[in-house]
Amino acid sequence: MNLSETLNKRTDLQHLLFRRGWLISRKSLDDKIGGFPFYGHWNSRKEAGWHFMTHEDAHCHIHTEGKRTYFLMGHCYNPFTMRWEEEKQLAHIAEAAGNEAEFQSRIDELTGVFVLGWIEGNTISFLVDPSGMQSAYYGKINDNFVITSHTQLLGDLYGLEMTDFVKELIAYKWYPRVMGCYLPADLSPYEEMRRVVPNILYKQDLGNRRLSHRRFYPLRDLKECATPKEYDTTIRAAADILRNGAELILRKWNTPAISLTGGIDSNTTFAAANGHYKEFETFSYMSAPKELIDVEAAKKIAEHFKTKHTIYQIPSDNSEIQDFDIKAAILRHNSGYVAMRKENELRKRIWLEEHYTNDVEVKSWVSENIRAYWHKHFVRKSMPGLSPKLFRNLYKIFLENRSLAHRIDKVFDDYIRTFEYGKVPASFLPADMFRWEMTSGSWGGLNISEMMYYSDITIIYNNRKLLELLFSVPLSKRISDQHHLDMKKYLNEELVQMNILVQNAEQTEKRAQMLNCIFTMNMVLPF
Repeated sequence: MNLSETLNKRTDLQHLLFRRGWLISRKSLDDKIGGFPFYGHWNSRKEAGWHFMTHEDAHCHIHTEGKRTYFLMGHCYNPFTMRWEEEKQLAHIAEAAGNEAEFQSRIDELTGVFVLGWIEGNTISFLVDPSGMQSAYYGKINDNFVITSHTQLLGDLYGLEMTDFVKELIAYKWYPRVMGCYLPADLSPYEEMRRVVPNILYKQDLGNRRLSHRRFYPLRDLKECATPKEYDTTIRAAADILRNGAELILRKWNTPAISLTGGIDSNTTFAAANGHYKEFETFSYMSAPKELIDVEAAKKIAEHFKTKHTIYQIPSDNSEIQDFDIKAAILRHNSGYVAMRKENELRKRIWLEEHYTNDVEVKSWVSENIRAYWHKHFVRKSMPGLSPKLFRNLYKIFLENRSLAHRIDKVFDDYIRTFEYGKVPASFLPADMFRWEMTSGSWGGLNISEMMYYSDITIIYNNRKLLELLFSVPLSKRISDQHHLDMKKYLNEELVQMNILVQNAEQTEKRAQMLNCIFTMNMVLPF
């Protein structure tokens, strides 16, 4: 299917292309806004010599203070100051521009899905939200520096070609396995573009045409909770951040809905909404038989607290969805052809776009970052130290293609050096940092961008100060999820007493032990 030719005839579907996307460009692209890939569904404004282009369902916020112009693509809210209007938050950050520590602290207070930056003279500086839930890429193409939510948008505008390495990687049979489809390190489908990595500040100087970046977090050792009192104080502080975030969501959106399952992450999100169960809605969906247990758990929780709950029954056959092939092609195009989704996943996104009526989905992603994910995944009490081989083995399985494994090692070796992982304190474990900046940033950001096809999405866990608090919890409690259970109890003890907790059906101990054997073998193989 030639997507541009198809959409030229289907004006009713054109708005779905790169929905809720955005593009920051040094050069004007306004002459292209009427045709493919914008189709007149994008807005454009010029600020401080830069062109800010946004899909009609996306948001761009600008604030100028002195010689600096601040921008925020997406949304944010501050559970410490209880501000939710982006322009006011940009002004609050700008007030601290002369104090580097306070300036960074105010940025770290933000929850949301966004790219934040500022322009001063010939320089543009930018960073992504704490976990990279807003997919963001940057690059220089035809002497034009750009930052965008979708690499394929630049591919369409400039006729870019996917690299041979990425073509080989996505054709590898194990590529869709282990957390699904995503590219390693900061790679994009194109040589000209790179992913914006969380906890890194980028700066492009147009005067000397030099791009620089530096790690700003984490750079100081984290003191672990050593006493029951310290642990309790930490749990309460973290839970209060979640509770404040839930309250701010109600101020920002009219009809927020929590994506609810029986899992610990969304359970805790639901607990954070305690006291507002008539204002929040919840929903779940059935796109595969394995989801039934979560649907039943979510329904039981919502009924108990008299919260409106919607169950979306996703059709089991493509023929039941009108224009499935075209809409599936749009989704694949939006993801830059690096995310090969199962058909039930495609049907889910398409069905929700047609039937989901709330103005924002409240997801519980990012929570996994502080739950010692890889320790549980491999049933291990400890993980190896920092190395390219560790990152490669957390990324994918390469038992059958050692040549590709060695090239991935080189990619991660460069990535580790470039983004200064050697500066990360020992209290932040390398495996946790991979889950945070690599898995969340690459896999998570790509998925969230795809899901914005049907709704705006917010995540109350996506707050750097919250993550830091929970990383100070002893590893044993993070492995057992005790910290989540204690937050949930503090937020809503009645929910805890319902004793509803659905475990991931795929994370059986036998499966984890098998995966650990493969992981261990890959770590010791010298070739």
